[in-house]
Amino acid sequence: MLKVETRFMIKDLYRKGVTISEIARITGHSRATIRAIINGPVSPPPQKRKARARKIDPYVPYLQKRMLEGVYNCRKLLTEIQRQGYQGSWSLLKSFVQPHRQARQQEATVRFETEPGEQAQVDWAHFGYIEHHGRRRRLYAFVMTLGWSRASYVEFTVSADAAWWLRCHGHAFRYFGGVPRVVLHDNLKTAVLERDADGAIHWNRRYLDFADYYGFTPRPCRPYRAQTKGKVESGVRYVRGNFWTGLKFFDLADLNRQCREWLDGTANVRVHGTTGEVPFDRLPLENLLPLDGKPDYDTTLITFRRSTKDCFVAYDGNYYSVPADYARKTLQVNETEDGQLIVLDREGEEIARHRLAEGGNLRIAVAAHYAHLRCGSRPIRRRGAVQLPTPQDEPLLPVAPEVEARPLSWYEEILEVAP
Repeated sequence: MLKVETRFMIKDLYRKGVTISEIARITGHSRATIRAIINGPVSPPPQKRKARARKIDPYVPYLQKRMLEGVYNCRKLLTEIQRQGYQGSWSLLKSFVQPHRQARQQEATVRFETEPGEQAQVDWAHFGYIEHHGRRRRLYAFVMTLGWSRASYVEFTVSADAAWWLRCHGHAFRYFGGVPRVVLHDNLKTAVLERDADGAIHWNRRYLDFADYYGFTPRPCRPYRAQTKGKVESGVRYVRGNFWTGLKFFDLADLNRQCREWLDGTANVRVHGTTGEVPFDRLPLENLLPLDGKPDYDTTLITFRRSTKDCFVAYDGNYYSVPADYARKTLQVNETEDGQLIVLDREGEEIARHRLAEGGNLRIAVAAHYAHLRCGSRPIRRRGAVQLPTPQDEPLLPVAPEVEARPLSWYEEILEVAP
């Protein structure tokens, strides 16, 4: 089974015009294999494989810490880790340290300009905190800058997880009207799961599938080489200094509305200090990969929850009802980009749908989910619960029997005649 990185490389070569025969010659695989990879998914079903342990692995965190402190002398490092129990060879340590040493030695830098449509640079930035849906949340800014035109896209979010990493990419592509051929970014876990000592990259499978869907090549920066994506880091500083300073906003939606106005009216229509031209004037000449009406990539966030005995599933600090037949069962919960919470059963059939609640510790109940419970099993009304109306006209419980109402004087008469 070929690695997902190899499969992506083959599909990427084919997109760039390399023939199947040439790819087969380069990779050493048959044309039938190349053709199957091109026509198949970039991420085949995962196979469990035990990673081969190296003697140096337990000491990697210590070595990385020492190199951050400026210690690259292998003789010194060998002595230090041998005192901790290291029994590996000198050559293994040297092969681990060498790539980091080479990156450190390249102190001089040269401005690197890309061709139109060749590259975009991406970064996250932290902008403090915001009150969002009744809770205090971290505030992040996603920034993408096109390398040639310097056109920028900025979006504020309260999450930097994998779903919003992909969503913001898609929003940026729509804003620019196309897709760059290469996207440069940090070694984020939403993109790069791990780097081996020899430089081999283990990618996040969903990110590679996303890149294959839109046709771009992801490229992580080399570790400890922050200046590699200097264009977008300059863009982040520009957002802080020009847009963020003195800004007032009501909520996240208002913040992003003002940000879009700033992008269209200031950031992308100014004369850029490096190119000497207006980014929006250069954008049509970027020659980006066309979207051609392609639907947005599905960024639904998928999790699994076990429902409670009173027919609720917990999600993001709130509770949502499910039909009574699905109490105490493991269910799939999908959060869509438009704020829908969809609950599915084991067969993938939808059994409940809610709007994401604004607030915390709320119980959102649909009365119809309890319609078939026997008398006395009506859900408990708790503080903070939100009761949605039932679509039926009949009450959920039987009508109580009528009881004769008597005045208090009647009971007094009974007490007087009692022996």
